[in-house]
Amino acid sequence: MKLVLEPALPQDLEQAKAIYGSEKGDLVAPAHSAFWHADNDQDARKRAEWSLQQQKEQFENDPFVRFVKVVDVDQDNEIIAMGRWHDFPNGNEQVGDLEYSGLRSRDDPAAWPDGFPKEAYLRFYDECLAARKEWQGNVHCWILFSIVTREPLRKHGAGSMIVKWGVEQAHKAGAVAFLEAFPEAKSLYEKHGFKEVGRQSFDLGEGATVDVSRMRADP
Repeated sequence: MKLVLEPALPQDLEQAKAIYGSEKGDLVAPAHSAFWHADNDQDARKRAEWSLQQQKEQFENDPFVRFVKVVDVDQDNEIIAMGRWHDFPNGNEQVGDLEYSGLRSRDDPAAWPDGFPKEAYLRFYDECLAARKEWQGNVHCWILFSIVTREPLRKHGAGSMIVKWGVEQAHKAGAVAFLEAFPEAKSLYEKHGFKEVGRQSFDLGEGATVDVSRMRADP
């Protein structure tokens, strides 16, 4: 396995829609996986198509987004991992419906797949994004919104490459890097200079909760 990090293209996200299932793993945004549990290939396909379409729409319409991918050049440039950083020169100034439901309005029922826990998901993002104004402030920053490595291909350094790239870009520009970390990923970010500056508890619905670490890496 020889991994290389490259800029992602819209067609990469289109291609990634076809990667799903327990054997291959998928490239679904972590928040989407947390709220939409797919326990069969049919649901996994629907989840991948919906999540990657949202990512693609953000890529094509959000001027702040910076998508990267990690490919295995020994396997015909197979996509192993993807990451979505945002570069906010004037601070975290843009949220918009793109973060919720792609190009459709969050209030449009057609924006959400059948069975998706919309209310819990929107509550999570409303609380998360509102809190950023307090703990991130209004400084030039790079924010890691999404990072995912296909599950069968983890532990080979792909995620670390994406984190390292974003931190380097931020620090070259004299900017702070921010992210929110689920518990299982916290140690990865700490390896790249992130420090926990707070925590926030979220309701995932159906009685499930999760504590998310607020993290920053200063230049």
